[in-house]
Amino acid sequence: MPFLGELQADWNQVAAELGMKLRWIAVGHDIGVSLLAEANPQFIAETTIEHMGMGKPDPWNLLRRWRERQPVAVINLSQSVRLSLAAWMARVPVRAGDADNHLGFLYHYSFSYRQPTGHLVLRFGGLLQQLTGRTRMAWLPLGPDRLGGETGLDLLRSLGWQGEPFVALAFGTRLDSKRWFPEEEKWPELARLLMAQGYRVLWLGGPDEVPLGARLAALSPGSLNATGLTSIPQACAIQSQAYGTVAVDTGLAHTSAATGRPTVTVFGGPTFECFASPQGPHAQTVRAPVVDMSPSPGPVAAHLNDTFRLDPARVALLLHALAGEAQAAETGSRA
Repeated sequence: MPFLGELQADWNQVAAELGMKLRWIAVGHDIGVSLLAEANPQFIAETTIEHMGMGKPDPWNLLRRWRERQPVAVINLSQSVRLSLAAWMARVPVRAGDADNHLGFLYHYSFSYRQPTGHLVLRFGGLLQQLTGRTRMAWLPLGPDRLGGETGLDLLRSLGWQGEPFVALAFGTRLDSKRWFPEEEKWPELARLLMAQGYRVLWLGGPDEVPLGARLAALSPGSLNATGLTSIPQACAIQSQAYGTVAVDTGLAHTSAATGRPTVTVFGGPTFECFASPQGPHAQTVRAPVVDMSPSPGPVAAHLNDTFRLDPARVALLLHALAGEAQAAETGSRA
C-alpha cells in the first residue's frame, strides 16, 4: 500500500498535467483482489478477479482484453508468470514486476522481492524509484474512504454494538506456529480483562476461523463475534473505528496498523518482525520470552512456539500505551 500510494500520487499528477486521468485496476486472484474489491473508484476504479485452474489469472483472457484496450502500464507485484506473459504479448508500453522467477526479460523495470534483508515493504522501494524517482514510501491511511466496507459498522450494530469503545481481537491464522497458545485460555483471559476495563470485545476472523471464534466467544460472555461475517474491507472499516486491535501475525494485523489505530501483534512463529511487522503510526509487536521466567513454572504443555509464556495483562498494557500515544498525537494535531 505505501508503494501504491506513492505511485498513484506521482503518476496521477503527471497525468493531470497532460490533461488525462488514470484508471487504476487491480487484477489477480480472489484472495489478493479482495482487499480492493469495495474500494473508492478514485482509489481503485475496478477490480478484476481472473480464474483459471486454481483461481489463477487466465493469460488469454487478459491478452484479449489488453489488445482491445491497451493499458498504459502493467505492474506485476506477484510471482505470476501469467500476468507478466500477458502484458508482454499485449506489448503494454510500461511493464514492471518481480524478476525473482527469472522474468526480468519481460519487463522494462524490475525488482527482487526475495532479497534477504530489509522489511518486505521496503523491497518495493527500488521499483518505486525506477518508476517515479521517489526514494521514500510513506504510510497510506486505510479506511472506508479508500477501501469502502462501510457496511461493516452496520454489521457491528446488528451484533449488538451501541457505539461503546471496543477492541477487535484477530486470533486466527492458517499457520499454526503463529498462534497464541493455549488459545482457549489466553484469548478469553485477554477478553475478560478488557471487558472488565470497560471495553467491548469483538472477535474478527475469516471463514476458516469460524469454529474457533465461536468457542472463544462462548468463553467470553458479553463479547461480539463477527468471525467469518466480514469482507476484508468491512473488517478494515471496523478496525478503523476500534479502540485498538490485538492480533497474531496475520492479515488483519496489517489492515489494523494501516488504519492508524493502536495495534498489538503477537509474534510467536517463524516470521521475523524485522521483515514483516505491521506498519502504522501506533503499531507494536510483542514476543514471549524463550525461557521460563518463573523458578517454578509448573507443567508446560507442548506448543509450537513460546507464546504460552506471554501474559494477556502485558498485551493489554501495551495496547493502552499505544492508545494513549494515539490520543496524544490526535490532540496535538488538533492544537
